[in-house]
This record gives sequence, structure tokens and C-alpha cells, in this order.
Amino acid sequence: MNHLFFLTLSCFFVFISCFMHHDKLLVISYDGFRYDYLDLNITPNLNSLKNNSSYAKCLLNVFPTQTFVNHFSIATGLYAEVHGVLGGKIYDQKNNKLLNYSYELFHYNENIIPIWTLNELAGKGRHSGVMMWPGSNFAYNSTNATFIVKYDPSVPWDYRVSTALSWFIHPETPANLVMMYFEEPDAESHAFGPGSPEVLEQIRRTDNITKYILDSLVNNNLSDVNIIFLSDHGMEGVTRDRVIDLRQFVKDKADMYGTSPVCQIYPKPGQKVAEIYNLLSDEASKSRNFKVYLKADIPEHLHVKNCERTPPILAVAEPKYAFQDFYNTIDWEIKEKHAHENGTYGIHGYDPSTVTMHPYFIAHGPLFKRNHSMGELRTVDMFSLFSHILKLGPPGVKPNGTFSGVEDLFKSSASEIVFAHVYIISVFLIAIMAISVVAICYTKKRNNLSRKERDHLEEMEIEMLLEVQA
Repeated sequence: MNHLFFLTLSCFFVFISCFMHHDKLLVISYDGFRYDYLDLNITPNLNSLKNNSSYAKCLLNVFPTQTFVNHFSIATGLYAEVHGVLGGKIYDQKNNKLLNYSYELFHYNENIIPIWTLNELAGKGRHSGVMMWPGSNFAYNSTNATFIVKYDPSVPWDYRVSTALSWFIHPETPANLVMMYFEEPDAESHAFGPGSPEVLEQIRRTDNITKYILDSLVNNNLSDVNIIFLSDHGMEGVTRDRVIDLRQFVKDKADMYGTSPVCQIYPKPGQKVAEIYNLLSDEASKSRNFKVYLKADIPEHLHVKNCERTPPILAVAEPKYAFQDFYNTIDWEIKEKHAHENGTYGIHGYDPSTVTMHPYFIAHGPLFKRNHSMGELRTVDMFSLFSHILKLGPPGVKPNGTFSGVEDLFKSSASEIVFAHVYIISVFLIAIMAISVVAICYTKKRNNLSRKERDHLEEMEIEMLLEVQA
């Protein structure tokens, strides 16, 4: 009887442990990988994966369509006006400080925590690993990811992959969430422009590392990992003759910050916002190569006006145009990357409705449908997608994205999965109850036997056991 009880109990705990298992998630971002790069016939591995996975050709990203902004939106499910990362270089008027990559930039609201932190805080054996993802080397809610590698472009890509995948099989703190960032094809695109031979080579390079990632997962018995390949933005080309110098219209009446094609404009002390705006608005109407907005009039679909960091005047260049700060970018690319003096350079940051700003999305693994195509997904829905896979509760700040936008990626809907789990658990518990009832009846019947009958029964059980062992 004792043996039967412990066997039943052991089965129960094994069964429960299956439901305590944490699904694994690997998120990989190739910076600046435009949606149509998969149509160039130079990415056989990504295309093969796409055809055997869930795929969305358009990932509608967040304005401004820049790296830090969108990687933090991917990690938080929030628009820029909520998480406060309005660009890679912005002016914080409240603190009278110019912000670039820093703790302050990513901590506009201390209640906002990225997915890797939420996963850590959920506990119960959950651990996060983050490889060079923008904003990941800072603590949120006084909590760091278990594994962190800061951005360093000199680190070989295969070493990054080997290191990141080792976190899944760490003997003491195995990760259930790993996020990886690769700086290409964005870096070469800025120097040589999309479609250049240099960029095509980097696209091939991302495809090669994709194969290495997939092979490494198999070699490390990690075929149960759910993988998401995505990007933050696309890329557009711009030439030196399409740089707009806004300073010539306002002279020395305003200070300008930010990174093209977005310009933050702050009138200097004593200057009126309306006057500066009118000067720029008149020129915008004439040239039609940029737009300018008062803070209150910024279009709702851009989701940036409801933020303390948003400037009183915002200028946005039209596609294929840039502002005066881009002269410095060109000079840097020529000096550091040996870019062509009068070549085409890469730029991004335009309105998310601009097709060339759209990145791609592929989801592959045991939870996702195969050979499944979707028209459009949103960057702000990625957080809800990740949270569902990792079985995480709600964060401190409600995401702007929703799960309904990504639910169709899964083999079964959330309600079907819950129903199946409840059904299986119910059947198992009924089986346990039935076994227990039989065991109790057997025990009572045995206890009611006479001593002689019990001795005889035990002798028969011993003989049967010896026959089995023989």
C-alpha cells in the first residue's frame, strides 16, 4: 500500500512539473533589416526558415523609426511617448540635459520595465540573458538580467551566438529568455546606402549567422526553443544635396537637437514659439521636403506628443531628405568607413507609414504555426507575444500593444490551450482518485482477513515476485 501511495504521489509531481516547465524563447534582431531584403534572392537560410514558420512581411514599427526607440518598444510594448526614448540623442528640457545612450535616457519612467526584467522578477526558475540589446546593460526596478553582454561590435558573431545559447543550458541558472542584437546590415547601410554591394554582403552575413544559430540549437539539444527573428526598422537612401539646413530659416533664434530625419527645435530665451514655427512652416509649405509641427499638433499616429521630452516644435524630413546634423554623419562615415564623398548614405527615422521603414518578422518553434503568413504585425505587440510565451503577469505600466494582434501566430489559441490543460489535469486527478479508492478498498478487505488468510496471501505475493525476478 505504501509503495502504491508513493508511486501515485510521484506520478502526480512529475505531471505537475510538466506544467511548471518554462517555454524557452530566443529573440534575434538584425538592425536595419528591411522587409524586402528577403526578396533579393541572397538569403536562402532565412527564406527556408520563413517558408516553414509564421511570417509577417510588414512589422509596423514606432516613430521615430530609429534603433534605440524601437528596440525599447519591442522590449516594453510601449510607444515612444510613454517610454520616453524619443531618439538616440535628445534634449531633456526638464533636466536641462542632452541625453544620449545612458541610464537617464532609458529611465524616463521608473515604473517601466523591459521584458527581460519582468521575466527575472517572475521568479520560479526564470532567468534572462541579453546579448548587446540596446538598454539591456542598465538595471530596472533594481534588477539586472542574469546574463548580460554589453554592446561591442568587435566581438565575433559566432562567439556571440555560442555564448548566448550556452545560457539556455547553464547548470545552475538556465535561461528561459535570451535576446540577441546584431548591428548589421544597419552599420554598413549608413555608410554606403541600401542596395550597395557592401550592404548586400552584410545581408548575406546575417543569413549565414542564421544558419549557424539554427544548427547550434540542434547541436545543443535546444530544438524546443521558440525563435523570433525581427528588426527595428528599414532603411532609405539620401545624398548630400538633399540635406536641409533649418538654421538658415531661423538664424540664431532656436537651438536644434536630435538625429535626422527628426529635429527637435527649442526657441532660445526671449524668442516666441509661434514665431519660430511660422518661419519653418512657411518654408515647409514652399519646399515640401519636410513637415513641421507644434507639439500640440503632432499627428496622433506618431505617438510622441504626450511626453515631457517632446519639444515645442518638431520637424520631420520627408523620405530621402535629412537635416543639417546629417553633414556630421557624412563626414564621420567618410573618415571611419571610407564612404564615398558624393555617394548615397543610409538613413531611417521617418514616419512608420513609410514603406522603406518597415522591418520583417519570422517566428519558428514548437508553439508557432508553420507555413503561415500574416499581413501586418506591430512592434508594440511584441511584448505581449513574449509575455504569453513566457507566461508572465502584467507589467507595472500597461503596454500599448495587445495579444490579439499576434494570437494567430500560435498553433492553438490561448483559450484552447487553457481548456486542454484543464481537461488533462481533470482526467489525471480523476484517475488518481480512482486509484486511491481501489487502494483503500483493497486495504480494508485485506485488514478484514484472518491472520492465517493474510499470511497465505503474503506468501502468494512473495512467490509471484520471485517468479517475476527469475
